[in-house]
Amino acid sequence: MDIFVIEVVDADNVHKELLKEFQKKEISDPVKWNQHCLSYLMVDRILREFYKIEDREVVFNGKKPFLKNRAKFFSISHSGNYIALAFSDYDCGIDIEQIKLRNFEEISNRLGFKCNTLEDFYNEWTKYEAEYKLGKPGQKFKKFHFEDYIITASSVNVSEEFEVYIQSGNVFPNANV
Repeated sequence: MDIFVIEVVDADNVHKELLKEFQKKEISDPVKWNQHCLSYLMVDRILREFYKIEDREVVFNGKKPFLKNRAKFFSISHSGNYIALAFSDYDCGIDIEQIKLRNFEEISNRLGFKCNTLEDFYNEWTKYEAEYKLGKPGQKFKKFHFEDYIITASSVNVSEEFEVYIQSGNVFPNANV
């Protein structure tokens, strides 16, 4: 699985008409709209440039997006100033969360998490969300920290290998966290 972490700060510099081409649902909040459209723009760009996939038509199975031709599977998550994208030959899910102070006990109790610290909570929460986005039980998970974020990726493939690419300017050097 390849995981791309992209900073959203330049989303306002992307031409609004270009972003509209990648809108998949109605979103009224301008910041969330930018993140949403930029996410799908980057999915399209990575599929085209990194994987050399020509037919990049995205369709939905319920809320889960996938390529109509099933050439790759992908998952999208955003939090704070970052988008995390996972691409695999198998079903996958990803979640990125910015670690913020919060009263995590109520959520932990409701979801049955065993958490004693804020970090425990975010570890459990990102795993839960990645598996939710996967849409089925995960067979392999990869968790890593990036700045003040926790990212968890999940796969149905127990042998899945993970590569992490973190945006640096306009390129994605291999950070392999």
